[in-house]
Amino acid sequence: MITVDSVIGNIKKEKQLKEKYDEMCSKNCCERIRINRLESQRARMRKSSDRGTDIALILPPGIRLKHDDVIILTDNKMVIVEIELENVLMIEIKGNIHEDDVVEVLLRIGHTIGNLHRPIKIERHKIYFPIQADIEVEMFKKLFERINEHLDIKKRIMVFEPEEGMEIHEH
Repeated sequence: MITVDSVIGNIKKEKQLKEKYDEMCSKNCCERIRINRLESQRARMRKSSDRGTDIALILPPGIRLKHDDVIILTDNKMVIVEIELENVLMIEIKGNIHEDDVVEVLLRIGHTIGNLHRPIKIERHKIYFPIQADIEVEMFKKLFERINEHLDIKKRIMVFEPEEGMEIHEH
């Protein structure tokens, strides 16, 4: 078993690691551990890579594993974290909002999602948050009925990583 007590870096954010990843992949030396979003918050866990490497993760408190984090790097092995896809709701704010309605639309969205204690991810005019079942799409359309003309609400499947500081607990 290999014990990991830190994250080396992330191949999406660090050019040198991405280059090393490409090199290691060409040599068939890359492995992945799959975890879900809730596991990404855990400081301790034991996992096996897709090639059978037994890994004990013992991370400092507050460290959150992210998709494409490198946790092991040797001359003949690179182990990358893969966060599993999950169902999310995407709310896109349309460009048809009159300036008098902007505050109301944004407050209703924030209040509703906040009351349900959902972590969120924001990308430009889109807000993403996890859902448990498809029926929630219709539930949110009803909750936003008063402002639906300004919203595009759809289910998506993606790697969901909440905004820093917005990893609110879920019910």
